[in-house]
Amino acid sequence: MSSKEGINSEYFILASGSEIRKKILSEEGFNFIVETSMIDEESLKKEITSLSFQSKAIALAEAKAKEVSKKNLNIYVVGADQLCVCDNKIYNKPGNKEKALKNLNALSGKVHHQYSGISICLEGNVIWSFCDISSLTMKKLSNEELLSYIQKDKPYSCAGSYKYESYGADLFSKVNGSKFSILGLALNPLMSAFDELKISFKK
Repeated sequence: MSSKEGINSEYFILASGSEIRKKILSEEGFNFIVETSMIDEESLKKEITSLSFQSKAIALAEAKAKEVSKKNLNIYVVGADQLCVCDNKIYNKPGNKEKALKNLNALSGKVHHQYSGISICLEGNVIWSFCDISSLTMKKLSNEELLSYIQKDKPYSCAGSYKYESYGADLFSKVNGSKFSILGLALNPLMSAFDELKISFKK
């Protein structure tokens, strides 16, 4: 329980509309509700172009959490964001089959990194942030193999253009990092932060 008087410690708010983040937290037994942040991500990304990839992921997670926290002052808010990076280039959500194929061809046979930024806010202020970094080596795959994968998973809303929780895991020959962080939620660091803050949202 929170030691701060008047602070709700029964549940927290997830400032993200991501279905996979909701699924992870639900399966881990957390009490939470969802309130999607309304920040202008594209404008923010332009403002933080000079930051490192790690700092960018944190800045995006913090911005989401702060925006929701300012409207819910007595509730802990968790924000998360993810960047897929290969050869110093960010690969955003593709949105369609053509862009997904282009992205996967660029990642094929190479090592890339997933930066999973996460933040906790309370009363409109950031009280904790972290970025967990995973590295993934993709097999060298043909255009036809990649098209076949895309048809199965339709990973159009995924950073990196693959669903690691589904058939996407089969695309890789080597993976270093947490499965949860690769999916977009740095779960283990978040749980450690809850422990340090002496709060528990488990059912």
